[in-house]
Amino acid sequence: MDISPGMRYIVCGSPFPERFGPIGMKTEGPPMLVGKRMTRNPKTVSPDDPLSFAAGILREHRFHHLPVVEGGRLVGILSDADLRNASYAAMPAEGEGGAAADRPVREAMRAEVWSVTPDDSVEDALLILTREKFGALPVLSGDCLVGIITRADLLRAFVDLLDVNEVCFCVDVTFPRNMARFEELVDTFAGMGVEVRSVLIAPQGEIGALNAHLRVATIDGPAVRRALRARGFVIADPVSSL
Repeated sequence: MDISPGMRYIVCGSPFPERFGPIGMKTEGPPMLVGKRMTRNPKTVSPDDPLSFAAGILREHRFHHLPVVEGGRLVGILSDADLRNASYAAMPAEGEGGAAADRPVREAMRAEVWSVTPDDSVEDALLILTREKFGALPVLSGDCLVGIITRADLLRAFVDLLDVNEVCFCVDVTFPRNMARFEELVDTFAGMGVEVRSVLIAPQGEIGALNAHLRVATIDGPAVRRALRARGFVIADPVSSL
């Protein structure tokens, strides 16, 4: 099987046989490292800045998070939700926030901060954001803040990786953990003259089975399904037919 220079492969879960190694690497596409996806030199505030100052930065730049830095070191992170909570806490006695706007950032920020490094994978960053329900992570090189990566940054990374910007047909195919069968799957599309734009492969329930989610450069879905079924592949039915 020839690997198309335009095809992107992502393999999840247990590895394939050693021969499968090259397939598990993207042959083209964006680097999936935090350092390639983060916002560099992010805006910051100090713990002693008033909340009104931090709120102004968030509004002006349409940010949702601000790293808090003191003496060159990251000491916390402030989100727009933290600002709202600080205002709500002050409302009973201070109307629309009043004195709350003059409180220092240190009184509203979160001091316990998770962080990643530029060399961490975007998958690691996404896992932390999902599990901890964060919206962003500061990026540190040693003790130095070098960037921030947000949920939106990570979504853009996977949009690029999976080539979602292109019009494609998506199909899910289940097959044994067998390199020859995967080669036959890709060769089926080659025989149709249909380019495979990206492949996401993951374990499928029962032991020994895999699921391949393919994006192929055609809108003729019925023809794709007929060709795959003719070669004996098990494909997932559309949700509308379930």
